[in-house]
Amino acid sequence: MPGTKEVFDFDMNFMDDFLNMTDPPLMDEMETDFDKHVGGLTPIVPDYDAWALQLSHCPTFQDDNSMSSPPAMVFPQRITYMYEQPSLAQTSPEMLMLRFDRLTCGILSIKDGPNENPWRTLIWPMAQTSPALYHAISSMTAFHSSRDIPALRVAGHEHKSESVRNLLEGIEESTMNLDTAIATTLALAFAETWDQHLSSGNDHIQGARAMINIALNQHKQSALTGLNLARLKFLANAWVYLDVLSRVTTADEDTSDDYDNLYCLYSTPDSPQIGPSGHAGFGIDFGLPIDSNLDPLMGCASTLFPLIGRTANLIRRVYRAESNSPPMISQAMELKLMLETWEPPAFIEPPEDPTCDVRHALQTAEAYRWATLLYLHQALPEIPERLSTADMAKKVLVFLATVPLASRCVIIHVYPLFMAGCEADVEEDRQWIKSRWAAMSQRMRIGIIDKCVDVMEEVWRRRDEYKNKVLPVRRSLVATADLQAPGGNNRPSSTRRGSSFNSIAGASEGTMAWADKLRRMTGGDPGQMDAASISCRGSRDAVNGATGTLLTVRGRLHWIGVMKDWGWEVLLG
Repeated sequence: MPGTKEVFDFDMNFMDDFLNMTDPPLMDEMETDFDKHVGGLTPIVPDYDAWALQLSHCPTFQDDNSMSSPPAMVFPQRITYMYEQPSLAQTSPEMLMLRFDRLTCGILSIKDGPNENPWRTLIWPMAQTSPALYHAISSMTAFHSSRDIPALRVAGHEHKSESVRNLLEGIEESTMNLDTAIATTLALAFAETWDQHLSSGNDHIQGARAMINIALNQHKQSALTGLNLARLKFLANAWVYLDVLSRVTTADEDTSDDYDNLYCLYSTPDSPQIGPSGHAGFGIDFGLPIDSNLDPLMGCASTLFPLIGRTANLIRRVYRAESNSPPMISQAMELKLMLETWEPPAFIEPPEDPTCDVRHALQTAEAYRWATLLYLHQALPEIPERLSTADMAKKVLVFLATVPLASRCVIIHVYPLFMAGCEADVEEDRQWIKSRWAAMSQRMRIGIIDKCVDVMEEVWRRRDEYKNKVLPVRRSLVATADLQAPGGNNRPSSTRRGSSFNSIAGASEGTMAWADKLRRMTGGDPGQMDAASISCRGSRDAVNGATGTLLTVRGRLHWIGVMKDWGWEVLLG
């Protein structure tokens, strides 16, 4: 009866409208039971004076009052209640933490089982006592959802400023734990990439580098245990993931291999790397326990990422040099051998999350490996390679195609899909790639994917324009040179060869097709080669002329050339 205290349950039908989300794959994960949905929210109890709504896991700080909030968004009025319902602004701590739990955490880990996502189990508990980390997570979450709710971008900037201020104070006054500072810095790196979409967050990643070194040194002197040990391992691996992928598109001159240095300093090669299941473990050995579980971001490719980082460092040197020197080619050959001989782990512990299959992780790792080989060959075409760039790109796309869109491994497919997608020249392949990007964008809701598509389509446009305008002119020039070549009939022209084939009695279309193939097999006339053949040949031989240079990392037909012209540094992760 009115005036008595009763517990009311929210109807999740209008909670969905309240979230204002349009992403079916993510919204399907929303549970229909409100108690499970918000976890720490206490039941809504009507009172004579006011409603009370409290998120027990959400910290409150005195300096939060200084942050501006837009007008509150009220619930839809299609349901009649005896008492007035509470209204929460989209920028409120409760709604941001709800989005963090149900949306943002899902794109930060390929494992999202009840106890598998480290952002919930290891990072969020620290935010309850750290204003810097709390604001960093809030900023990251706000930028993630700003695509659907633009007003959240303003809140994201406010939270980022508060986080940076608290982080600096904590470091200067030595009042912040080291693992909390590392987690805050990595969260700010994600926040920056999701805000601008054109920055790799490299400044924050470099800031985390020194703190990771200190933390590993402290662990070596006084070993951590339990959750603290698991947290340090996750933070170190997350830093490697961000550091390596940022090197692929960042144009600075930093060529340090800090993960290799840390490996040499803190690895324990003599200790048995056996996981709790009794099987051999895998992963980067930072002197931390090695197990057979999938990494939240690198999957089963943890040991492959240092090779990707070394490849990116070499390509940075190649890009700034005028030509490929023998030392560069020698180092590229060593990297090529290590990439070709890299193998995924023999055993992987199946995750709790049913949407993350071990087979999908293996296919994803192979896609990363071949995408890196493709990238290496584009930078140093002098390397002998049995496959062309088009063939390597095709292998990457095939590996990605074997991973269904329902798999959570799709959230880490940005790097291989971008590398291989830029090389596609068949319309059917291009349409499939664009549909893949669209599905990933619908699921992840981050602007990085839109920027990758913009760069990829510009690469396609430039290459199509080059093939349609430049190559036909070259063919005509080559044909004219053959007609004017000295020696008369001593060197038959392509026209004379074509006439001799055409004069075969009873020649059919199949015979003529065979004749065309025979011309190509025997060397043929460059003027008769199609644009695709010239493009492939040019990319395999850097001294053939302008075509080879344009298709390498120094050329304007490569995606690096597009990003340079536009001034972009998109994080491919």
